[in-house]
Amino acid sequence: MLNFRKLTWQDKDIYTRYYQASPVHYAEYSFFGLMAWAHAYPIEIAETGGALCWLRSGGPLPGIFGPCGNWDAVSDWDAELSHFKPGDLIYDVPSRVRDILSGRPGLSFTEDRDQHEYVYAVKDMTALKGKSYAHKRNRVRAFLTGYEWDYYPVTPDDFADIMSFQEKWRAHRMLTMTPDEADSLADEDRAIQNALDRWGDFRFSGGMLKVDGEIVAYTIAEELDAETIDIRFEKAVPEYAGSYQAINNMFLKEQCQNYTWVNREEDMGEAGLREAKLSYNPAMMLEKFQMEILQEDSRIS
Repeated sequence: MLNFRKLTWQDKDIYTRYYQASPVHYAEYSFFGLMAWAHAYPIEIAETGGALCWLRSGGPLPGIFGPCGNWDAVSDWDAELSHFKPGDLIYDVPSRVRDILSGRPGLSFTEDRDQHEYVYAVKDMTALKGKSYAHKRNRVRAFLTGYEWDYYPVTPDDFADIMSFQEKWRAHRMLTMTPDEADSLADEDRAIQNALDRWGDFRFSGGMLKVDGEIVAYTIAEELDAETIDIRFEKAVPEYAGSYQAINNMFLKEQCQNYTWVNREEDMGEAGLREAKLSYNPAMMLEKFQMEILQEDSRIS
């Protein structure tokens, strides 16, 4: 059995060693990605003494997921898998781990499309060239030509204004939301506050669009590695035509030209979100799978 303990902010250096050793850097598995939501989805970690650690989530969506670490350096997968029993499900298994273990007796894999992460080429998202990006270009142009706007990088001096904007944005959204959806937005507010409170502890950056001195859109992003920036939070006032498309484009253009890839995370199975993410033509998808430990009489011989 895995020996889980609570993951805390003090585990940043310990956990980050596993994450940095991972051949692929999923946004879900970054230390901030785990801890930002720990108030709603508490995380536990189990180290097995090798190249990997496993994670367990509590809260509304309990379960084991992972692993994180250098999957290619594991010399004894039998030892890693011995921690599980028939019937166990492991969630969000990276595609490379699935490839390594595929065909192994006693395991079954199911694609989890809702959890795939969308990755785009920064150069494509900034240039917006070609017919497939025509609508995006028009939306960006609508904002840039329709308002007297200013773009600013986010600094600590802006944190209070960002949370004030966030409060107004959430209050407006809650007018048409269910109680569960409203609770989810409140959890997101806490995650955003976590980012601002720990701005100096991570490789964060962000940008804001202002009209008449007021924030109408902002983004907060985290560097996952030297080539990849992850969009953690992105909000805009939809009444300003093209504001979402403009902050997306302007942030990458102004502050992310040294990156090759931008990760915009998963769509969680929401139809509208999936349509929006696909409309930007992802360069690749970071796939995830569910891994089931089969019952003895169901195992592959």
